[in-house]
Amino acid sequence: MAHLPYPRIVFLLLASVCLFAAPAWAQLPAEPTIADAQIGFGGVYKLGCWTPLTVELRGGSQAWTGRVVVTVPDSDGVPTRVVSEPDRPVGIDPGQTTRVRLFVRIGQSMSPVQVKFFSDDGKERAKRTFYAGSEAGQGSVTGGVPATNRLLLEFGPALGLGELVQSDGNTEGRYDEQLTTRVARIEKADDLPTRWYGYESIETVLLTTSEPERYRPLLQSGRIEALQKWVERGGRLVLFCAHSAEELLAEDGVLASLAPGKYEKMERLTQAQPLATFIGSDKPITRDRRLDLGVPSLLDVQGQILASAGRSETKVPLVVRTRRGLGEIVFVGLDFDRPPLRDWAGRTSFLRRILDWQESDKNKQTAEYQDVEDLSGHLRNSLDQKFVGVQVVPFGLVALLVGVYILLIGPGDYFFVKRVLRRTELTWITFPLIVFAVSAAAYGIANRMKGDQLRVNQVEIIDVDLSGSETTGGDSSSNLARGTVWTHFFTPQVSEFNLHLQPSYLGQTQLDESEQLVSWLGLPGYALGGMQASGSQTSVFDTGYQFSDGLSSMQRLPVQVWSTKTLTARWSARVNAPVQAALRQDGEELLSGTISNDSGVELEDCLLLYGRWAYNLGRLPLGKTLDIDDSLQPRTVKTLLTSATAGDETITNTADDGTVPFQKAEWDIARLIKVMMFYEAINGARYTGKHHRYQSFVDLSSLLKQDNQAILLAKCNATGSQWLVEDQPLASNQDRRWTYYRFVLKVESPETND
Repeated sequence: MAHLPYPRIVFLLLASVCLFAAPAWAQLPAEPTIADAQIGFGGVYKLGCWTPLTVELRGGSQAWTGRVVVTVPDSDGVPTRVVSEPDRPVGIDPGQTTRVRLFVRIGQSMSPVQVKFFSDDGKERAKRTFYAGSEAGQGSVTGGVPATNRLLLEFGPALGLGELVQSDGNTEGRYDEQLTTRVARIEKADDLPTRWYGYESIETVLLTTSEPERYRPLLQSGRIEALQKWVERGGRLVLFCAHSAEELLAEDGVLASLAPGKYEKMERLTQAQPLATFIGSDKPITRDRRLDLGVPSLLDVQGQILASAGRSETKVPLVVRTRRGLGEIVFVGLDFDRPPLRDWAGRTSFLRRILDWQESDKNKQTAEYQDVEDLSGHLRNSLDQKFVGVQVVPFGLVALLVGVYILLIGPGDYFFVKRVLRRTELTWITFPLIVFAVSAAAYGIANRMKGDQLRVNQVEIIDVDLSGSETTGGDSSSNLARGTVWTHFFTPQVSEFNLHLQPSYLGQTQLDESEQLVSWLGLPGYALGGMQASGSQTSVFDTGYQFSDGLSSMQRLPVQVWSTKTLTARWSARVNAPVQAALRQDGEELLSGTISNDSGVELEDCLLLYGRWAYNLGRLPLGKTLDIDDSLQPRTVKTLLTSATAGDETITNTADDGTVPFQKAEWDIARLIKVMMFYEAINGARYTGKHHRYQSFVDLSSLLKQDNQAILLAKCNATGSQWLVEDQPLASNQDRRWTYYRFVLKVESPETND
């Protein structure tokens, strides 16, 4: 009887298995896939800032619901996770495409973005990593730009900003990547963020409206509300609207809430003189100098009218600067994306004036800022030096210990066992003893210098709008308060923290409409630990930590032994008026009137700032009413903010004008904070030699340019906002905290007084 060869039998068995198993394989359900990820605005975003991320998922053979988890590194290389909103489960239908919007904060240049989809049963159904490149493509995303860049966001027909920004950061052929200006464009209304913090990396949003169909999807989307919230918290918006004003600015128009007044009708602009006066140039708009443009007429205009047409200045405003909360909206009743203004030789000067950019800003700043740090990084380094009972181990001591260690385990051990003990085999005992002794000595020195207690250093700035601006309607029970917190803490052991912020306003923690946004704070630039440092930092913490829904807390934040972590938070609430002011302009940019302290706490080191002048009010006790009159001698804002007594310590060696050079007290936290709060007002570029871009939203210098408001700056010793760990304060009995309040007060004009 013939037998089949053994190899043939094996082949037939395998073929049979494959034949009968094929139908089973074909019946296995296809899993969903992650098709694409788009980050920022047209691929442009800043490191160290919250920015939108749109994830595109493609359905498999069956429907799923679940959540999307995105992982990106923070500035220390520790993985951070954000999760899609739990109250809006992500649904994926077979063969269909689903888009999910999240917000991420990336801390390292050219870092990957990992996206996962988990079904409701907790199983991972899809996973993909998008690596960063110079351009977005299949399976890749763009890398982040420096945190110190100036980023403009444009929506609508192209405005043509190239000529204005092309040389920014370029001096004598030298390109400065850190300080350049970039323009990001989005084409669809759906690309606008649904949360205010999605604009955190943006300096100015510019809306052009000559194609109204782009804006119609915004009517019920909540995106306009997010944009308004961002402006109220310090953002800047420029709205160009003429051709489509009747549709967009009417009472039920999608952009009506952004206009400085109520739309009435369209008027004709036939004279170019208002535009020439605004830019200080008579460059013709058309060859024959004839002009016929439709411009909107507005009623009840609120704000500062910078240019107008017609007999009534308030009826046909061409340029209006209106404050909204702590930010501003600039309304331009013209369309610069349409002829003839699109081709006007004076358009660049006009746009520069609208953006409030100085002619020499770009070249001067680049020359002065080359290879220097941002003030936010300087603040972080200053806080690192202020820990009580924590000393930095000098490099010389480390080098000495390493040298002693090498001598002991090498020639020292050899000499001891060879010449003293005369038994070389005893090195098996002496060598580990030396290692143990040196390690114990190093630990003892480090423990003595760094201590064994948690330490927290914190700076907080709280801004309160008491001027009755348009957003609050003057309701004293509904004043907007904005808090900004920078916290630098030291831990003596490896720890994980579940952190959330408890805002405090004048010692009160029960606040109306309170919102918190928490995160880590990065270090701009290429320095060691910087977000653009060559060779991204790696972390020993592979699992990392997770942000909660709404980004209001962080779970399981890991920190190494004897290490520091820098956190930041932004919070807002509606509060009562703690200060009552009756101020009026008197004479040449001077003030008179009264200020009363009804805050419930004592206010210290009070300064009243108005225009370019400042008054030193000193202490303002609870219930005290202070007269602002001729007995108070005003000095310039720069002089008082940089004077001998402006910091934590008094400096006696001052300049001829009474100011203290920045380099003589650059680690003084109080001085540094005052510079950051009014950087432009004191010409901070020249005074410090440093730029202020990463956290520039805290600079309220622009409010001093308006003659209907003043700012009361005060230090307060009442308990500030606190980080809580499982409802217990992240604190010790030797922490250092600096808390400053800025109250924006209304000032009546001389005409009103008369």
